[in-house]
Amino acid sequence: MTYLDSLTSQETGLKIMPYRRLPTTDKARMRALEAALQKADFKNGKVAISNKTIEELQSVKSKFENMLTHYEMNIQIQADKNHVYKAAMEKARMYVDHFIQVLYLTSERGEINGGIKYYGLEEFNGKVPPLNTEEEILFWGNKVIEGEQQRIRNGGSAIYNPSIALVRVKLEEFKDAAIFQQNLKRNTQRTYNSMQELRKTTNDFISQLWNEIEEGLDTEIPKHKRQIAQDYGIVYIFRRKEKKTLTAKELQCDLLFDFA
Repeated sequence: MTYLDSLTSQETGLKIMPYRRLPTTDKARMRALEAALQKADFKNGKVAISNKTIEELQSVKSKFENMLTHYEMNIQIQADKNHVYKAAMEKARMYVDHFIQVLYLTSERGEINGGIKYYGLEEFNGKVPPLNTEEEILFWGNKVIEGEQQRIRNGGSAIYNPSIALVRVKLEEFKDAAIFQQNLKRNTQRTYNSMQELRKTTNDFISQLWNEIEEGLDTEIPKHKRQIAQDYGIVYIFRRKEKKTLTAKELQCDLLFDFA
């Protein structure tokens, strides 16, 4: 039996069967585990959980708490470092953009030998190519670096303000930030996948735990059973149509219930 006795509304005489709701959030899972463990530590009186289950409960709670802490820490680190990545991205974008603009102006004045053929920019007709994504910034950053180096090797004068050396520095800083951010994302994704699996197994354990609690309660009075079970962390739900059949007095007895 996976649920407590039904109750009968005094007003309508209809059978009402509230149902259990397993946790749907990590905080709710922790509350369920902590409530059961707190009741299990009660020294005076009978506990509706076996010693074997209490040991398993302690292990499940510790494992879930540790993994949750690790997962939340990874999320926080990724969020904290994201502004460093964004700043490096914007700086690299700006330097590549400015170098290309200066290149166009220098070419327009006839001060650059070979024009823009070294940079692969012919098709853009004097416009800066899109620099909106990480891939675009890295692609065109590398293109202008390679093009400037080749043009200088062929006897051309270096462009300044910004110099290609400074463009290279900003691009390398961005590459480093991008690699670091990707590593953080992978770490977060790994812990997310682990958390998803752990959430399932933890809910399975909580379901079995609640079965044992309900079966281990001494009283046979439905209302008393529910109230004691809720002290162990079990959450019960009345359906909305069932709520309408309850009298005010009956609702008062079940104020701890949620309503779906």
